[in-house]
Amino acid sequence: MKINPSNPGVDLLKNLGNTIQQNKGSEQKPETKKDEYVPGDKEKVNTYEKDIAKLREKSEEAYKSLRIIVTQLLERQGYTVEKLESKDPDYQIEVDETARKEAAELIADDGPLGAEAVSDRIVDFALAISGGDKTRVEKLKEAVDIAFKEVEQKLGTLPEVSQKTYDLIMEKLDRWAEE
Repeated sequence: MKINPSNPGVDLLKNLGNTIQQNKGSEQKPETKKDEYVPGDKEKVNTYEKDIAKLREKSEEAYKSLRIIVTQLLERQGYTVEKLESKDPDYQIEVDETARKEAAELIADDGPLGAEAVSDRIVDFALAISGGDKTRVEKLKEAVDIAFKEVEQKLGTLPEVSQKTYDLIMEKLDRWAEE
């Protein structure tokens, strides 16, 4: 199962990556000398692309775990896709103790959807799209800030794990910029 491509946070980070790549050349002052071909560091670009692919794979694995929990929760309550798609107001889904326990394990400090793991993936992705350019840290932080605000607007108050994730992302980006 793929992550929804219309996710505002993912879209913002992708757009930021494209903007960073486009702006790399535009920040330099034009010189009067002739254009010349300078080969880029293809190995470095390939490394970032591989990093992004690994991060996407980890994200999809975590999403798959969450999807399994929700599917099993629905099946335990006798729901089918048809029932859910009917949007009948009489159908109410109760979160049972098994699902609560499984979800708590996922968002625990050492879980795949815990603040530490998620912040690591987001920061790794941000560093990969920055190309390792530390002058981009403020743009990265701004993109993260915008993404979290958009999600909060759509979902309401964010849970504690999300707030902790945000704080960890900002700390890690600051630490990276200071290295």
